[in-house]
Amino acid sequence: MERMTDSQLEQAVAHNHAQLFYRNAIARGGEVRTAGDINYTYDGRDFQSMIAFPSLDEATADEQLDEMMAWYREHPTKGLGCWSLAPPLPADLGARLLARGFQDGWRPCWMAMELVDPGQEMSAQLQIVADNYLSLYHLKDIPYTGEHGAVSPMLMKEHPELTQQFIALLNGKIVGHSSIFFTTGEYGVAGLYDVAVAPSVRGRGIGRAMVRAACVYARTRGYRYAVLNATGRRMYEQVGFRHIGDGMTWWWFPR
Repeated sequence: MERMTDSQLEQAVAHNHAQLFYRNAIARGGEVRTAGDINYTYDGRDFQSMIAFPSLDEATADEQLDEMMAWYREHPTKGLGCWSLAPPLPADLGARLLARGFQDGWRPCWMAMELVDPGQEMSAQLQIVADNYLSLYHLKDIPYTGEHGAVSPMLMKEHPELTQQFIALLNGKIVGHSSIFFTTGEYGVAGLYDVAVAPSVRGRGIGRAMVRAACVYARTRGYRYAVLNATGRRMYEQVGFRHIGDGMTWWWFPR
């Protein structure tokens, strides 16, 4: 793969997220639908559905959005998120969504790293293991476990070739986890998701160790880049990631 520009890496982030949304929906027994230039998922009543990075023409945007929202009103979902690169297309996409009952959401922070060997810094008591089949539903003190994570456990079981879960063990006890979702083609990258550490052991380098282990694994799979949406930049910058751009989200919750 040739070296990517920041603009290409942003497209790769969007492609990775969109493919993850589609795969999650299908693994949950849902579907992926299209209204004109909008691709959106239906993940069922118990999960949030997603609109994946729409790029709409100003003249037809309202018609396509109305068609999509009419369908969702007939097919209840837990919630609906719209993700976009910045700036959105059209530029007033946010205003059009707000007029249809959406709320402004958080601004994703896109980061990327070229996968040179990041090294492995781990204490003798810490292990990072790759395991797609270990259930984390019982871990109430660690975020993003089970169906609360971005990468569905059902997707990991159905498509182990596209996903990899990493478990952090400290003295034999599970204290953290993370996941990778792989995409291929022109914008193929390793997308890093759900990096989480138990509150009682934060600040001990466990998050960094999991990120490094995931990046080493992606490199062995032949990937040149890892990408992510950071909730905090400092840890990822310490590993070698850099900020490449920001995104936008809007959210709709049925009444």
